[in-house]
Amino acid sequence: MRILHSILLCSLCVFAPSTAFCGEKVELVILHVNDTHGKMQPYEAGEWGEVGGLARLSTLIKQTRRENPGRVLFLHAGDILSRGDPVTVYYGGRINFRAYEKMGVDAITPGNGEFYMGIENLQKQAARVSIPFIHANALYRNHGNSIFPPYVIKEVNGIKIGILGLGLVRTWHNSSQKLTLGDPIEVAKRYAPELSAKVDLLIALTHIQAKNDSLLAAAVPELDLIVGGDSHTQLDSPSRIPRANGQGFVPIVQARHYFQFMGRVDIELERDGDKVRVNKVDGRLIAINAETTPDPEIENFIAQYAAPLNEVIARSEIELKNDRDAPSPLGDLVVNAVLSQTRADIAVIYGNQGEFDIKPGDITLADINRIRWYHSRLVTARLTGAQIQQLLAARFYNVAGCRFTKAENQVTDLRINGQPVDPAATYLVATEQQIAFSNSVFESVHVDFTGQRVDTALEAHLRRVAVIR
Repeated sequence: MRILHSILLCSLCVFAPSTAFCGEKVELVILHVNDTHGKMQPYEAGEWGEVGGLARLSTLIKQTRRENPGRVLFLHAGDILSRGDPVTVYYGGRINFRAYEKMGVDAITPGNGEFYMGIENLQKQAARVSIPFIHANALYRNHGNSIFPPYVIKEVNGIKIGILGLGLVRTWHNSSQKLTLGDPIEVAKRYAPELSAKVDLLIALTHIQAKNDSLLAAAVPELDLIVGGDSHTQLDSPSRIPRANGQGFVPIVQARHYFQFMGRVDIELERDGDKVRVNKVDGRLIAINAETTPDPEIENFIAQYAAPLNEVIARSEIELKNDRDAPSPLGDLVVNAVLSQTRADIAVIYGNQGEFDIKPGDITLADINRIRWYHSRLVTARLTGAQIQQLLAARFYNVAGCRFTKAENQVTDLRINGQPVDPAATYLVATEQQIAFSNSVFESVHVDFTGQRVDTALEAHLRRVAVIR
């Protein structure tokens, strides 16, 4: 049980002069990453050159563990998924989590990105691995229980460490509408006294942005460290926030994003019987780049799942440019694939997320997963001509099966299959689940799930046409 907070930042010790404390020194090393967004493979980052790579991170972790046997804790502060490499997208995060399991991650607080492929997918992937997923403030709407345990307690080098998970879920998104999000600071205030009494060191593993980490630190004096994420903030050394009770500071760390850095926090504690005091906390970022040799175990593990994605499924004789915010040849290909595979009258989908163009030559399964980052389910519904006009006026969509004129958010001269639209007649519309669940025109109609996703429809279409001319 801790009796005193004495925080060191940037190699400064702070002791309480009224407390005589002369005990055994205990050292801990906490490694952390955040907002990695599925980028398991190294990539080019402009003037930084080639950076990142999960296998390089694994090398750094193994090296740190060799140098500090029995003293290392490894944490991930969320957004493991949500875009990224084709392996991440195609397998729905399964390979990412299995790789982290092999690397011995001690706890993960899921970020909002982990929910975009659906709560069911996240829970299925989490159940397949022996990793503690923690999230204290994401609750089911119908019964109020948290989706994951709120915290986990680990013992490292004889020190009991409580890790409290606090995160962000976009509950307006169709993937998360079964959830409600508690205020992370209020939730932390509720759990911290109880958890603090059980442990020697209390860490908040958060995905709530750096500005909210600062508010959390000021409001919850029981915390010894905040390991943050979501804002992609590069903290080269810990920031320190004064505790509301005036007793020292709470350090906050965050390691930018995309495996560009691994964060390292060195903590010195002092134990005297059952009493433990934090003497010193220091932190820094370690670059993940070509100077680090990839761990062959993780590199080979990823490669075996990447290999099937090299399958050629079609060939293009032309270049197909992409624009996520305006009509484009690649956008037309994807929405026409949806129209063809669903046999609807019109198809309405979002612009493609990826910054990716199809070049003349082979199109692989990996390319499909570079175009669409999310497993977006396709639905159909019968809308009237007037409702379709309202839908198309709302924002830019990629559309197929119709033509229209749009000016100042007004749609005119709408034609389906070349014929003027009857405002009272109904037409079969294929769209993405997120569009159907977020646009009011669908509230009064029945929505059917097709059993397809945008990416699977595109794959099936390309396999059928074989050549794009």
